[in-house]
Amino acid sequence: MALIVCIAFTLSSDSIAQNDKAQTNKVQTAPTERVLSLQKAIAIAQKNDDWLVKSKFSELRLLDLSYGALALPDPTISIGLLNLPTDGFAFNQEPMTQFKVGISQMLPRGKTLALQEKRYQTAAAEQPYQRADRILKVALQTSILWLDAYRDSTNYELVQDAIPLFDKLNDIVGASYTSSAGNTKQQDIIRAELELVRLEDRLFRLDSDRRVAKAKLTQFLSDQSQAANTSYEDRRLADVVLPQSLAPVIQQKQRAISWLQHASMQSQYGILATHPLVLAIEQRILASTIEVDIAKQALQPQYAVNASYGLRDDASTAMGGTSRADFLSIGVNVSLPLFSSAQQDAQISASTKAMLVMCTDKRLLLQELLAGLNSVYEQFIGAEKREKVYEQKILPQLRQLSQTALNAYTNDTGSFADVVTAKIMELDAQASLITITIEKRKALAHIDYYLSHSINTTGTADHE
Repeated sequence: MALIVCIAFTLSSDSIAQNDKAQTNKVQTAPTERVLSLQKAIAIAQKNDDWLVKSKFSELRLLDLSYGALALPDPTISIGLLNLPTDGFAFNQEPMTQFKVGISQMLPRGKTLALQEKRYQTAAAEQPYQRADRILKVALQTSILWLDAYRDSTNYELVQDAIPLFDKLNDIVGASYTSSAGNTKQQDIIRAELELVRLEDRLFRLDSDRRVAKAKLTQFLSDQSQAANTSYEDRRLADVVLPQSLAPVIQQKQRAISWLQHASMQSQYGILATHPLVLAIEQRILASTIEVDIAKQALQPQYAVNASYGLRDDASTAMGGTSRADFLSIGVNVSLPLFSSAQQDAQISASTKAMLVMCTDKRLLLQELLAGLNSVYEQFIGAEKREKVYEQKILPQLRQLSQTALNAYTNDTGSFADVVTAKIMELDAQASLITITIEKRKALAHIDYYLSHSINTTGTADHE
């Protein structure tokens, strides 16, 4: 019986190795365009992000408004017939009768128009920072979805490769029990069948998980603006093959981790102060200061100029036929803010407080970013430590335990339950290692969101 079991495990191990090799060859021979790497997924997501298009249109809209902000209000034209006598309605009867045409133009208070132009331009300048932040967020979200899909696919393949081993073990234990060789018991057969069924159930669950993860990823990557080709794109993305292994961490992310290990709180604060999200809110603060200046212009007097021309007819023959001169009138109107000062002061105060609210939002945002950066860094350090423990201690010891349990069982000094338990523990540890590695990469993706805008090639901060 010992020889049979040893041969079974050897054959099963060879079978698993062959399956791994075949799967690897399958991926290597797959079309290159179907292998969806993380960087390729990020590039697709950023290219298909309609939010970036919306932001560009918002910027152009504000710039268009700034171009028209300097335009004066439309002038007012008046036309009238003045002092027409009612006893005969004759235009040349009375000397005061005239046909009058006038035009008036209102002028804005102080520098209101120039400040309005600057306000629109400042608001438009916020959009590039918003797009820069959006690009980082899309990269982060894509990384999370891609890593989830990779984790579930890898765990699925791990369990799928383990099933032939348990299947073969089930056959060998059954044959050993039938031949009455060794100490094989009926409960060993039941245990082998149970573990195989549980493994198959686990495989079904993992298959569902990986399909859901891939569906989320492909839906996030699909171009919704191309409605006619959506079904084709979805099918193409659904057929992509994820890489068999994670790509090495790029140097930029390694530099970010290296910098974080020695960076002070003040240095981190300075780096985060240059984050696109912070720069965007700074633009809003600048726009709010212009709003305060516009509100202060209401304290300035408002001018209006007007001019009119009165046309008179010559006197009638009965009144001597004398020539009458036309009238030209020019005037200036001034609106003095005497009785509306309370309303204007309230508007200035409200605009000032709105600016202070945004300044507070900036401080809160910086605190949130700083807390988030340190949180994900601690997650990265914890995951890295656990990864080393699993790779260097837990997995080697579990492999040794599995081999020891197998040797004891083949020598009729151990139980079959110990063999199965050791193999299941080894399988669970391998799955845990995959999960820990993915959590480490997720933390690294978050760190990249916080720092990728300002870590240079020397491993130091650009704005430190």
